[in-house]
Amino acid sequence: MKDRKFGIHLTLIVLGSLFYFFANFQRIVIPGTVFDLLQHELAVSAPYITAFGAIFMYIYAFNQLVIGVLVDRFGGYRVMWGGGIILAIGAMLFPVTSNLFIMYLSRALVGLGGSCFYLSLIRELKDWVSDKNFGIAISVMLFVGYAGGIAANAPFVFMTKFINWRELLFILGAIVFAGVILFSVLKTRIQLPEINRSVKMRILPFRLVLHKKHNRNLFSFACCNFGISYVIQAIIGKKFLEDFCLMSSSKAAMVLSIMAIVAASFNIINASVCKLCHNHRVRFLKNASVITFVSLLIICICLLFNIRTGFIAFIFCVLAANASLTSLLVPVLHLTNRKMVSGTAVSIMNFCFFMMVGILGTVMGFLLNLFEPVKKGNVLVYTNYSYLAVFGLFFIISVFELYKARKLSDKY
Repeated sequence: MKDRKFGIHLTLIVLGSLFYFFANFQRIVIPGTVFDLLQHELAVSAPYITAFGAIFMYIYAFNQLVIGVLVDRFGGYRVMWGGGIILAIGAMLFPVTSNLFIMYLSRALVGLGGSCFYLSLIRELKDWVSDKNFGIAISVMLFVGYAGGIAANAPFVFMTKFINWRELLFILGAIVFAGVILFSVLKTRIQLPEINRSVKMRILPFRLVLHKKHNRNLFSFACCNFGISYVIQAIIGKKFLEDFCLMSSSKAAMVLSIMAIVAASFNIINASVCKLCHNHRVRFLKNASVITFVSLLIICICLLFNIRTGFIAFIFCVLAANASLTSLLVPVLHLTNRKMVSGTAVSIMNFCFFMMVGILGTVMGFLLNLFEPVKKGNVLVYTNYSYLAVFGLFFIISVFELYKARKLSDKY
């Protein structure tokens, strides 16, 4: 009987990981992978397209501040189940309509549902996996999530050669819905923990975390570093490689898939190398700010002098590796904050991550529209000036990141 219950719990965790995969898939595929297709079908300018990504990020970011409380109160399975339902509805709604309001609503639903899985899975893994295997289980879960980002680029573009992109997205949404039905059935076969009504949202932990100047500097650095890399991967990178570097859609998508693979790998690599260097984590963070600054300076020079080189694809991968610092940032937060608020500190950092991506996505749409794009067939191609405005903003943010990194201290 015990083995049977463990099998049910394992299946529920696998289904939760499947939901996490599709949440990450949705985060990347729209609008990044289908930017041109959306713009052609909807006949709207760049701000309307980048808004699809920004809306997801805003909802996802705000929910990071409350999802931990919901998991502690209702348990991981209940939160995953609710998140799966919302994710499935949003994922199936988007491809069946061309109404902008409904499409934006669907992205909000996907962002809300997609935010429910990370902490829920960690909670359930902690209960059902031994301490010896807990780290491995977390690594596998994170890899599954990153695999969603990989699948959203080159594999998705490849599949659209055989099936319409809207039909493909609907089928994938239907798979999530089928997973929710199976999850609902299996959930009735086990006894869920009682709802902990004593767990409530409190302001005090947030005040204690934000009162600390080192925390504020770390959040500022982290959101700039992550935001620039992720907005390239999720919103503008593929379109930029097609427009400026003259890459084909499939080749640009392959670069973005490689970015996701690099990001997945370097969370482990950065932590391992840092450990070999006596865990001087802050030194690594300061070096990362320099790499961001130099990388964006090179891209801006290429745009300024019209150097259309595939080397930019390599720089994108460098930025992806450079932004994979969660395995360093979380330990720094745990070392610099009391145990009672360390979880809150991590949730605030996650909020900063995705809020920055949302803000950059919104601003970027208007910057692209500053200069008239050139129409080539059914595709709008944005000029060097538009992209210089976008990457110029990223470069200015990298200067701020450099400044904030210098204020970080190794003295915990």
